[in-house]
Formats: sequence, C-alpha cells, structure tokens
Amino acid sequence: MDGYSNPILINHVVQMDIPFKSLINFDKSSDLPVYRQIANSFIQNIQTGRIPTSSRLIGTRQLADLLGVHRKTVIAAFEELNSQGWIEMIPRKGTFVIKNLPEIKPVSFQEMERYMGCNLKNAGFYFEKSKIVIPEVITQKLAFNDGLPDVRLAPREELAKLYNFYFKNGEPSVFQYAHVQGNSHFREVFARILNETRSLSVSKENILSTRGSQMAIYLVGKALIKPNDEIIVGELSYRAATLTLTALGANINTIPVDGDGLVVEAIEEICLRKTIRAIYVTSHHYHPTTVTLKPERRLKLLALAERFRFAIIEDDYDYDFHYTNNPILPLASADKSGLVIYIGSFTKWLAPTFRIGYVVASEDFIQELSKWRRIIDRQSDTIMELCLADMIENGTLKRHAIRSLKVYHERRDFACEQLKSELGERIEFRKPDGGMAIWANFDKKYPLSELAPNCRKYGLYLHDGETFRSENGNLNACRMGFASMNIQEMGEAIRILRKTMDNMSI
Repeated sequence: MDGYSNPILINHVVQMDIPFKSLINFDKSSDLPVYRQIANSFIQNIQTGRIPTSSRLIGTRQLADLLGVHRKTVIAAFEELNSQGWIEMIPRKGTFVIKNLPEIKPVSFQEMERYMGCNLKNAGFYFEKSKIVIPEVITQKLAFNDGLPDVRLAPREELAKLYNFYFKNGEPSVFQYAHVQGNSHFREVFARILNETRSLSVSKENILSTRGSQMAIYLVGKALIKPNDEIIVGELSYRAATLTLTALGANINTIPVDGDGLVVEAIEEICLRKTIRAIYVTSHHYHPTTVTLKPERRLKLLALAERFRFAIIEDDYDYDFHYTNNPILPLASADKSGLVIYIGSFTKWLAPTFRIGYVVASEDFIQELSKWRRIIDRQSDTIMELCLADMIENGTLKRHAIRSLKVYHERRDFACEQLKSELGERIEFRKPDGGMAIWANFDKKYPLSELAPNCRKYGLYLHDGETFRSENGNLNACRMGFASMNIQEMGEAIRILRKTMDNMSI
C-alpha cells in the first residue's frame, strides 16, 4: 500500500462528506502549475476549516478521478503540502492534515465564497482613514491637466543611450547601495548648475536627492514639524503640500494671494499672535493661480522670517519656464540666515515618470533629512542620476530646456488667444508670465462639476474644480495645462470645450 489510502473515520469526521471536487479549484490555462494550484486550494480550505485538522485525505487515485487530472499531479500536490508542513504522511496509515493546527470553526459554503472572493476588499482590523485624496489618472489624449510637460519633447533617445551604457558598463559600485543623499557626482554637477542659474552658494553637501518633489515636501515636513506646529500657506495653495503638512500634525493658517503673490503683510499679523514654524510658498508661478511673488514681497518675507525665526519652504517647481523675461531669482538666493529650504524636481525638464527631485538646505538640516529618507527609501535611482549628470555636463538638458521653452511659449500664446476668441466672456484668465498652466475662472452658468464630466464624454479632460474650491464654495475655477498638447490638439480641445458649453446653454 502506498502512503495515500482510502478514506476512513478520523476524529468523527466522515472523510467522504468533504466535497473535494467542489472545494479544490484550479485553472489549466493558468501559468501556475496545476499541482501548485491544487496544493494552494487545499491550504485555503484547511485555513478556513473546511478541511478539519487531523482529517485523513482521500487516496491519490480517487482524488485524481474526482478532479480529472493525472494521479502524478495529485501526488506532486501532496508532496508540496507535505514539504510546507500542512500534512503528514504516515506509512501504512495514510495522509493526514497535521494535528497541531489551532481549531478552526468551519464556515458555510456561502461564507467561504465570500471569504475567497472578498477577503482583500475590507480589512479585518481597525485603521484610521486619511483625508488624503489620491489623484486620478488622466486617460484622455486631450487634456487641460494641472500643467505637465509634453513627454514627446523629452530627450528620451539620449537618456536611453546613457542609461543603457551605465546598465551594461557601469562599475559594480553603481549597482550597490549608494549614499542616501544621492550620487556624489550628480550632486556636485547639480550644485554648480544651481549656483550658476539661481545664484545660490551651495555644495553637494547641501543637496538631498529625492524621488520627486512630493517626497521632498514630506521629508522636510517630517524633520521640521511637530504636532500642532503652526504653518502658513496661501489660499488655494498646492493641495498635495497642504495635505502632507496637515497629515504630519500641522495647524494650517491661510493668507490671501493676489496678483502679486502672497500678501506678506498678513504673515506679520499671524506671527504677532502665534509662533509660526514655517511657511510654504511657490514663489514662482504660484500654484494654482500662476502669479509670481514680486521682488519687494520676497524681501519682506525674508525679513519676517529672520525676525520671527520661521522656516520658508520654497517649492520652485517650474523655475526654468518663464516667458516674458528671465526668471526672478528664488528666495533661497537671498537667504543669509539658512532659513530657506529650496525644493524642486526634474519633472518639467523631462517627464513625470522620472522621479528625481531635490532639497537644498543647510548642511545640518540635509543630514537630518537623510535620516528620515533612510527609513522610507534607501536611495534614489543611481543610474538615472548619473545620466542626468552627463546630460547636464554635455549640454543636452540645456538644449532641451531652450527648445521646450520656445515650444511652450508658442502654446501659451495660442491657448490664450483661442480661449479668448472662442469662449469670450464665458471664461476669465490672466495670461501667465511662465509655467505650464492657465488659471481660469468660468462663468457660474457653466459649473465645472457639470462641465468637466460632459467634456470627458467627448474625449477632453478638464478638472472639475473641486480641489480649488474656496472656503465659501463659490469658486468656479481650475488650472488648464497647455504645455502637453501641440497646437492642433489644443485647437481641438478648445473646440470641444466650446461645443460642450454651447450644449449646456441650450
């Protein structure tokens, strides 16, 4: 007799009452071997109590006949179960589910189906639900997005060649764990660029490489903020940053934003009443309204920071894309007290999929950020950093930026002209000096909550404006990114928008 015997009575369990044929499921078209599927199905039924502890399993021939598979397949499944410790094979007695499993109350077939199909839908434990909103993925080809670059313009061929080179020929150290602050050569090269283009005075020790600016904001907040610290942001500030700071325990104070950026006078009023830990600001092309913080307000902000000793988190997300003149130097360029934490990314230079961002700050603060970085993500993409360093040194990124700036300038002008001529008084906006989006206020007769889904029916993405609602709920505005569409696509997008608004007027 082999180790797989016929069913008998064990522990008052009638083995033939266990419906193995309906319990054991497998799919012959699956890439997973059938014997593994059978073994996994046994395990799931043992875990749910449908096959009880100490039960004697039916013989391999009988089970093979029930399941319509070769006996060798069942033997292989039993051997897999035995190797994992779920069953034991006792010579001349048979094969049994092991005895030392905790007693499991069997569930009904209906409960089992619910368990097998839905056990990952709802957690069986309590957890605190966050207010953080996961952004939707835009699938429409035509899109007035948040202000993203045209990935078709990215120097992907040059990047692919460099990445392939390092992947094939890189030194062994390239594939090992690297410095948590980022590749040393990349930080050296990037420090020179920051010093040349933004009039900073930094070295590689002042730079932490991150996976995008969102990680940078989180790390800065984690190192800087304690629960109930007071933070200042502008009205309609970048929502992801506000959510991050709130999630870290900050109390958010908002101040007005007008055509010249943050109303700095309001900061002093708050500072006289509260101890402010930090202010978050997008000084260039304020998010979402695209206005630029004027020089006199920048100097006042720096003076207030020195007076009240709060930090300035400066998110300079699209500094290089300014159309009317040269960009205004960042706050960090005039910081003499180490109070400005400068954040940015390469998203607008390349594409959102390339997750390379950075924090520039005092050396001791960067060291502290590195500790937090260490426990959430060991390092950045070393090969990508080496590629970026090469593209900076050989001029590829600079040439790409110059070409892109010209293209986006043309697209901004075209978008503004067409929106004005095609939509007239239905929409109000200010032509942005830079950046990749227009801040548009829509006539209340066209609520974005209705307009946006109607546009999507025609293949055009438009934000529903929910993110940008003011506290009184009367705002009917959104960002309309123009950079990712070419002139022809932009014309089609505006025609769809006009047609949708026309239909809503009927």
